Amino acid sequence: MTALKGLYLYKDRPSPALSIEEVVAGLESLGLHTEYRGDFLRFLGLGEDELHSLAARIAAIRVGDIESLLDRPTEPEKVDVEREAAGMSGDEPHTDAFYDGNWLQRIYFATLSPRAASEPLCETAHLVFTGRLIGTFETRRYHARVIIGGMPALLSTSGVVEAPARPREYYFMKAKFAQSGRDTAELERAFEGRFLTYDDPKITSAMKSYALQAVFFQAAGREFCPESGCCLFNSHWQEEVLRKQVDGVLCAQCRKVLEEFT
Repeated sequence: MTALKGLYLYKDRPSPALSIEEVVAGLESLGLHTEYRGDFLRFLGLGEDELHSLAARIAAIRVGDIESLLDRPTEPEKVDVEREAAGMSGDEPHTDAFYDGNWLQRIYFATLSPRAASEPLCETAHLVFTGRLIGTFETRRYHARVIIGGMPALLSTSGVVEAPARPREYYFMKAKFAQSGRDTAELERAFEGRFLTYDDPKITSAMKSYALQAVFFQAAGREFCPESGCCLFNSHWQEEVLRKQVDGVLCAQCRKVLEEFT
């Protein structure tokens, strides 16, 4: 168990629906002293050449084939590097590619650690809220993820929309719609409220819970709680996310753990 002496939050072009200020307030209400450092790249203070190098490194970890493990970065196409560089200077969320989350975390750690050298990494937690869709390779293919714990922790607002599965009947009806050529917008309306969307204001409430998962991983060595009523439960379905991450609270046992490291 590690007593956290610092909790630092950053944004990496997440969904505009996310209010990191509200996430900070939620963490503070639990006794976690939290500092929001704003835009991740601006905090890093990289020069033009450094930004271009970072864009090239990130472009090299885009996942092209979800059934092939990216065991090392590829040689990126020039157009992909240019897109990454342009995206870094824009305001729109990162939603146009799929990235190996473990490699992205390594890149961000290597870039962040020299600029946070005075902060003992074992006693601090750094959380980056990103719009990038990230994944990890398991059981023969990549799976989208909401969170990758560690240093820094990555929390994806695209992942909270894409990773947890929608209701089973949604996929059954989607296949029927495709066969008949019907507009899937009608299907989206029929299931409205049963899953998160990219502009859903409930993303903020969900991210409060996922931020706690990242903090628990850093301080206590675990992200998830087996208690089904806890907001640290490992949700695999969108309806679970809505019940547990959006509307849920910490269970009694996790509250005791929280008291130990705050």
